[in-house]
Amino acid sequence: MESLARLIPFVWPHRRKFALSMVFGVLVAVVWGGNLTAVLPIVKVLFENESLHGKVAESIEAYEGDLANIERQLDSIEAQIREAEAAGTEPDSVNVKLLQRRVSAERNLSDRRRRHLAMAWVQQRIMPWVPNNAFQTFTWILVLLLFATALKGLFIFIQDVLVGSMVELVVMSIRKQCFRKVLMLDYQSLSADGTADLMCRFTNDFQTMSLGLALLGGRLVREPLKALVCIGLAMWVNWRLTLMSLIFLPILGYVFYHYGRMLKRASRRMLESMSRIYKVLEETFAGLKVVIAFGGAPHHRRQFHREHKEYYSKAMKVVRIDALTKPTIELLGMLAVFVAMLPGAYLVLRGRTEIWEIRLASAPMDIAQLSLMYALLAGILDPCRKMSSVYSKLKKSTAAIDRIFELIDRKPEVCDPKQPVPLPRLERSIEFSSVTFQYPTRGLAPARRAALEDVSLTINAGEVVALVGENGCGKSTLVNLLPRFFDPQRGEVRIDGVPIKQAALRDLRAQIGLVTQETILFDDSIYENIRYGRSGATAEEIEAAARQAHVSSFVDELPHGFSTSVGERGGELSGGQRQRVSLARAILRDPSLLILDEATSAVDAQSESLIHSTLKEFAAGRTVLMVTHMLSNSLLDFITRIVVMEEGRVVASGSHQQLLATCPQYQRLYEARSHKQAA
Repeated sequence: MESLARLIPFVWPHRRKFALSMVFGVLVAVVWGGNLTAVLPIVKVLFENESLHGKVAESIEAYEGDLANIERQLDSIEAQIREAEAAGTEPDSVNVKLLQRRVSAERNLSDRRRRHLAMAWVQQRIMPWVPNNAFQTFTWILVLLLFATALKGLFIFIQDVLVGSMVELVVMSIRKQCFRKVLMLDYQSLSADGTADLMCRFTNDFQTMSLGLALLGGRLVREPLKALVCIGLAMWVNWRLTLMSLIFLPILGYVFYHYGRMLKRASRRMLESMSRIYKVLEETFAGLKVVIAFGGAPHHRRQFHREHKEYYSKAMKVVRIDALTKPTIELLGMLAVFVAMLPGAYLVLRGRTEIWEIRLASAPMDIAQLSLMYALLAGILDPCRKMSSVYSKLKKSTAAIDRIFELIDRKPEVCDPKQPVPLPRLERSIEFSSVTFQYPTRGLAPARRAALEDVSLTINAGEVVALVGENGCGKSTLVNLLPRFFDPQRGEVRIDGVPIKQAALRDLRAQIGLVTQETILFDDSIYENIRYGRSGATAEEIEAAARQAHVSSFVDELPHGFSTSVGERGGELSGGQRQRVSLARAILRDPSLLILDEATSAVDAQSESLIHSTLKEFAAGRTVLMVTHMLSNSLLDFITRIVVMEEGRVVASGSHQQLLATCPQYQRLYEARSHKQAA
């Protein structure tokens, strides 16, 4: 219930649709109950060969006789009570019995009056329309049943359309809020889950939730109302026998509760298993070239089979619980019918109103009333059976809702301070003060060594600094601390003396331009991908940034120019072209701090030369941090300082010539580059 309660704020704006769907649900239930009551006249006409006109008149006459007898009985009881009070000699037990008899007689009198009024209304309003011929009467009953069934179908259609519209609007609102929350979360929080898990939540989990909401607003509203109408009508026929059949309700509730808990746990594990299947698919499709080139298809098939086998195991647990729920509910329902119908059959066959001196009927029942009673109890059983069939789907939906709201409720690990300090444009320096950072581990995996360990480094404004070192030495991690993709566990990063944790994220990132090794372009035009750097830029500014990044040199050759779509992940462009578009995007931002993370590692020599010439021009008056493991001559022309890193520490800092003379680690890197160029 707690999961469903979270949906109320999203459902509330559409409460009118929900209320209207409830109205149609009530109409469906009323028509359903009305159809079942047709059993009574059908049995009267076909099996007892009675005229409905005569039966109604006979019932009115019988009720009038009963009323007269009960009134005489009440008069007698009142007289006895007055005599006992006048004599004053009767014991209290006699007075109590007389009072109990009077209460019972008054209750019977009220019941007979109600039934007499109902029959009188039927005789006055309905019977003039009922033919006297038995066959014609039966025909009209069937026609009315057909019409009522069509009307019920229309009401169900309208209700389902209203519920479907409401569900789609609610799901759309939740999906938008979930997406908005994901965009507000920091990279550190999101990278812990991975793309596959996020995609699973936005697709499979939302689909499962949508199915559950449709059932909740449709069947799980309509079916209980149908059951309640049948219970009310069964109470009207014989409330004592109906109450006897309802003794299984607590057991039914316990079964639903117990099975529901198991279903929710099993459904959650099944959804988590589906996330792992998404992960296999995402990794396989993203690396399809490598899979094909290295013949890795068998490995991915085995991995996919293994995860599907795990999913099958989790799904079968849900199937088994669901399969057990249905027969259990039906068995309890039949027991409820049995408990009511067996005494009812005894009363009809023996023409009695009591069993073991326990009154079970206010008047002797006939076969038509017993048939109606059975039909109404079966009418209660049918909604229960249908609800049991959708119960597992509802529990899967609540598990999906929990996973979705877990994402919405997630608190970012990197967030804005409560009272941000103004952060002016970088003018003096960037300081890394005793910074230590360790990536979090997933699950039960052993802790990883620190990616950065007690790093202290000062970069003056206007410097062009190259961070070099072997793979895994912490270069990229260090620059990722500047835009606060991650926050260090110890130490702090300061810009012009202001700790970046105390500045607003918007102010901090507004003065940072980023070009990564894996060029990220969106499936849009070249123009829009450049404009992404600053959405308010003019066309002249965008074209100027494109010229500066040497994008115009290849855009002019394209048939649609800047309007050319780059395709999915920029697949319509070459690696060098993608990187130049990415650089133009960073240039358009006009950052005070430019971060280049292996920006030229995957481009050809010509593109690298063009990018370096652009950087040399653009770096004037800006601070530039370049992550690289190879320093070309074109880079050495404008780099002011080189920082060497090893195993998460800064081991040396200086010019190219100084490091060649004093730093063994840098000497190895430079010699490896020289050998590679010579080869």
